[in-house]
Amino acid sequence: MQQNNTRVWSRDLPSSLNFSQEQVVFVIGHSLKSLYDDVIAADMPEHLKALVLKLEEKYPP
Repeated sequence: MQQNNTRVWSRDLPSSLNFSQEQVVFVIGHSLKSLYDDVIAADMPEHLKALVLKLEEKYPP
């Protein structure tokens, strides 16, 4: 029977790679924002604008 010689990979990481949850959330949020900035800046397609107008008429904001 072979011995299992696997090491825990987290012990091999230098301590400089340990981030707080706040740092991780900040980096992920910033990355997502930069990825979707062009989507947010784009005009809404006409068929969606018409749908929104219908919904706003039926259910005023």
